[in-house]
Amino acid sequence: MRWLHRGLIALGTAGLAALVLRSGPAALARDAAALGFGAVLVVAVAVLEHLLHALAWGRCFDAAHRPPARELFSAQLAAHAVNLATPTATLGGEIVRGGLAQPGVPPSARLAALTADRLAHALADTAIGAAGCAVLWLSGVLDGPLRGAVAAGGLALAAGLAGFLALQRRGNLASLVGAARLPRRLLGSARADRLERAAREIDGRLAAFHAERPGDFLAAVALHALGTSVGALQLALFLAWLGVPFTLGGVLAMFAAATALDLFSFFVPGRVGAQEGARMVAFAVGGLEPARGLLFSLVLRLEQLAFGAVGLLLYGRALAAVARPPAEGRPAC
Repeated sequence: MRWLHRGLIALGTAGLAALVLRSGPAALARDAAALGFGAVLVVAVAVLEHLLHALAWGRCFDAAHRPPARELFSAQLAAHAVNLATPTATLGGEIVRGGLAQPGVPPSARLAALTADRLAHALADTAIGAAGCAVLWLSGVLDGPLRGAVAAGGLALAAGLAGFLALQRRGNLASLVGAARLPRRLLGSARADRLERAAREIDGRLAAFHAERPGDFLAAVALHALGTSVGALQLALFLAWLGVPFTLGGVLAMFAAATALDLFSFFVPGRVGAQEGARMVAFAVGGLEPARGLLFSLVLRLEQLAFGAVGLLLYGRALAAVARPPAEGRPAC
């Protein structure tokens, strides 16, 4: 896996270099100079994106165990940083989110909220991505084989999410994917029993959440959709600052197309090269210069690095707080 990760990064980096050379470094530098302070605005707007995703996650907790928004926001940024810095796709970030949010909350409640939140986020992104697939299909930018691949990929994503939702609603998810299903001889009887009890508790919490609080789940999906859609606002700011004429419909079409292509490149570490190519295709869909799509993606890279740095600082502070010995007379966390 380590060599696969390195190989994908190398291919992505080579692809990015090729895109820069094809677009023309001089043209990129000229547009970057014209953008100037506008890049700061595009980066700063991402605060809203992370906040909305954190609030969506909070709706997946029950009222008695819901962490404060500040803690959820900090954990969200820390997870974002870990996902950027480690070759774990989103798994490393999910472990960080589950560990940092409200240590006093029962582990089963944290895991159930995290699992429900992942589904809500995936549903929101897939809904936007489905619209993007339609845009890509109808735009004529892609040729026949690529159009077929986009359609097949969209159907595969939808089928996978439908199965994930069905497992959660029936209370079978943790029991199916949990370690309790491993052979008991590998785990030992006592450990297998504990894991099986924990899996049943998580399943029960997930089933109860979907049965008793459908409004909270729909609110989480809506908040995630709004958070992801901040990307459309960033795109509009970018174009406005460069003085490029645009329409609301055009911005939404480009944003949806880029989101769809991002979903198909989840396996590329950091989406190096893939993110840039997706924005260039999206700008072509909107009838704009693809080179400016590359510049927009590079600004998004600055955003990822900036919020990743903040997230690493927050993660380091959280780890230091856990390692710090408790004050005299106070119990340890």
